[in-house]
Amino acid sequence: MRLNGKRAVVTGAASGIGREISWLFAAEGAEVVAADIDEAGLDETRARCEKIDSVVLDVGATESLKTAFESACSRLGGLDVLVCAAGVVGSKYGDGPAGECSEEAWDHVMNVNLKGVWRCCRHAIPVMLNGGGGSIITFSSVTALQPPTEWFRSHAYMTSKGGVITLTRCIAAYYGGQGIRANAIAPGMIDTPMSKRMQGVPEIMAYLEERQPLGKLGAPADPASAALFLASDESKFITGIVLPVDGGWSGHG
Repeated sequence: MRLNGKRAVVTGAASGIGREISWLFAAEGAEVVAADIDEAGLDETRARCEKIDSVVLDVGATESLKTAFESACSRLGGLDVLVCAAGVVGSKYGDGPAGECSEEAWDHVMNVNLKGVWRCCRHAIPVMLNGGGGSIITFSSVTALQPPTEWFRSHAYMTSKGGVITLTRCIAAYYGGQGIRANAIAPGMIDTPMSKRMQGVPEIMAYLEERQPLGKLGAPADPASAALFLASDESKFITGIVLPVDGGWSGHG
């Protein structure tokens, strides 16, 4: 029960890593509000664990996010942990190399992946300060640490994830003295619905086999376990870091 008594909001909780984090946090004793734009997916997340509450929340929409976030914190009676796991890939909108990326893709990816994280933090921080502190966990990507040159062409996505790292470090530096920790997780290729398209490209999987000595794909439980550590008091002297969960990708440049 490493999170016993802690209150957490997890975005992106309708599938993939966010869903796994919600389940793991609840199993470790936390009160969890799972948040996502996908109401049907949230129902599936909640169905496996009756201890999890949920709220429909769109990180890309300022006003509706404010209302949903306030509702989540009100139900919890405060907030100790925020996990920002919501995100999108922009390939269907025209994301690609900088010289080819569409403006629609750039704006959409930045709005969800970077501004969406800021929106959540903006509302979480005052609640955490009122309660004496907390832990913010954001999700970046190993591609922001070591951008690939061949098969990963989504420059808007990678740039948004680099911005998440900078935002996280700014929060850690500014609010650390007031009891708020902020850390980022940078996953490699994880077996989630978001990565299914790339899993179907043989060249990408061959690239990963060469790049990631621990295997081509991680499981959602891998970054979820990292989030559990960063949410718990075991990491109480850690802030401002980027933790790669990438099978060794970032260590084999």
